[in-house]
Amino acid sequence: MEKQQHTGKEFIHRQLEQWDLARKNHEALEHILTRHLKIDNTDIVVQFNPARAISTYAKVDKEAIARRPCFLCMENKPAEQESIALDIDEGYSLRINPFPILPAHLTLSCNRHRPQQLTEETDYLLPGRLVQWLEANFSGGYAVFYNGAMCGASAPDHLHFQAALQKDIPLICQWPRLCASASLEKEMITPEGAVCRHLKITDYVCTLHAFVCDGGNTLPMSLLKDYFDRFTAPAGEPEPRYNLFAWQKENQFITVYIPRHLHRPSCYFAEADSQLLVSPGALDMAGIIVTPRESDFYKIGVEDIRRIYNETGCR
Repeated sequence: MEKQQHTGKEFIHRQLEQWDLARKNHEALEHILTRHLKIDNTDIVVQFNPARAISTYAKVDKEAIARRPCFLCMENKPAEQESIALDIDEGYSLRINPFPILPAHLTLSCNRHRPQQLTEETDYLLPGRLVQWLEANFSGGYAVFYNGAMCGASAPDHLHFQAALQKDIPLICQWPRLCASASLEKEMITPEGAVCRHLKITDYVCTLHAFVCDGGNTLPMSLLKDYFDRFTAPAGEPEPRYNLFAWQKENQFITVYIPRHLHRPSCYFAEADSQLLVSPGALDMAGIIVTPRESDFYKIGVEDIRRIYNETGCR
């Protein structure tokens, strides 16, 4: 484990030494303003992070995407940005995120330019395989997460995941309580003897569907397929709307799906003093409400946040 942590720390340290933009934005996290709120039983962190304005304001319609070069394609990455190759499926590259929400924030992007969607059976297994790679080759304690094309992805034209440390993600920090309150939807035992369960969690600000595998690090496709067969995509969209998190804790592999309704809440489009520029992605849905404007950071309250989750998540 010491070697794994050394690999990750060395890569991040080298990038922050060599890349001014990444260093500036990662150093800013040490002094970032936060507020801690509670909605029913859920702990929420509000973060003032002006560097995230580029994502919050991002235009993700087809015309806007077509007009800009894809910043996840290798040929368009900044010269200062290094990458580590992952020999998984079509190949992935690991890079430091220059606009972090959390320390050691990573991006893992497919080498091929393909849409941000997980529609094939092999795609559904990608989060777990990426978690395994990070644990074995980079550093332990990471969670991999995914923004659907209409659920916070600022690059809906290029398949990618992100990763951050489990200890920094409120949803994962609250996992023991959430897991204890869950209802069992279905259980399976794999040929290898691993016990895998589909759990539904309602003791959170929006509904969660979790897949927990005890004694294994992959989920049975039939268990996931049973869930997705009941989880329909909006008209004209290739996949259901959701965010997901995947992580490994001791002998458990956990994947949490956060079903989504709207991409952005009504307050995002409001005018004057009624506007709150919050555009929820996976980390927002996991309990970190990111505000790129300082006025929104101080103004947003419990009822505003409850409304954001009610509009963008599912109950």
